[in-house]
Parts: sequence; C-alpha cells; structure tokens
Amino acid sequence: MKTLSIFILALLILIGCDHGLGPAEPKDKITGISGTVYFQNWPSVDSLKHLRIVAFINFPPQDIFTELISGTAFAYPAISDTGNLPYYVDSVYYQFELAAGEYQYVAVAQHYETPLFIGWRAVGQYDTDATPEPTAVTVFEDSLLENVDINVDFKNLPVQPF
Repeated sequence: MKTLSIFILALLILIGCDHGLGPAEPKDKITGISGTVYFQNWPSVDSLKHLRIVAFINFPPQDIFTELISGTAFAYPAISDTGNLPYYVDSVYYQFELAAGEYQYVAVAQHYETPLFIGWRAVGQYDTDATPEPTAVTVFEDSLLENVDINVDFKNLPVQPF
C-alpha cells in the first residue's frame, strides 16, 4: 500500500510539471511604438471632433484621409474606432501597434470640421531636435520602440505638411 501511494504521488507530480525549471514560453511581442503625448493650451471643445496619433510612411503626406485610405498612414485609435485620445488631460501614454518599417512622420492630428475627409491639422509631431522637420522612426518586427513622445501645444502648432 505504501509503494502504491508513493507511485501515485510520483505520477501526480510528473503530470503536474510542464517544463520544470526550463525557460518560460515567450509572450507575444508587440511591434510598434509607444510614448507619451503632452498637451498644453487646449482649444474649445467644439473644435475637437477627433484627436489621433497618425504614423505616415511618407513625408510630406498628401493629406491624412488620402494617406489612410491608401494604406500609407495609420491612425491610433483607428479612424473606424469611436474613441479618441482623451481631451483636457496633461498627458496620455499610448502604445500603437504598427507593421515593421520606417515611418517618416508621426504626429498628433486634430479633426476640427465636418465631414471626416476635410479639416485635419497637425497639432504636434515626434521630433528629437529643434528643426521644423519631424524625426523618422524605424519599427522592427517583434519590437516596441519606446519614448516616441510628442508635445502638443494648441497655441503653437508645428509647420503644417498638408
């Protein structure tokens, strides 16, 4: 009886172990960019129809709507989503999944008119130096590029590329 109990206990231990002390299974890796958007000098609420981060493959872009439809720009949150970046906050952290590749222009875009395909402007851009040109980002497969921070000052807009 004692031998049977030891055998059953050993069998339960073996069944309960999956990989012992081996390495854990890798988690799904995110491909994209992340950072914080810092806001200043918010406009009136009636001028905020949509507020999105947009990553453009080309710079200067033709216009936001054309680039989104042609697949050369991507929005976060997606235009098909009902959500926006939050309004009237000091800052917001974001994590934007993108395909691997180079993005020449990453900006925060404000939609301020109706209909959806007109009335967009850049209100902030990713830029690591004092020049008016944006800083490009390169996204690698299974890698999250961090600290792609964007400053938005609604009273001091960047040069408008579209």
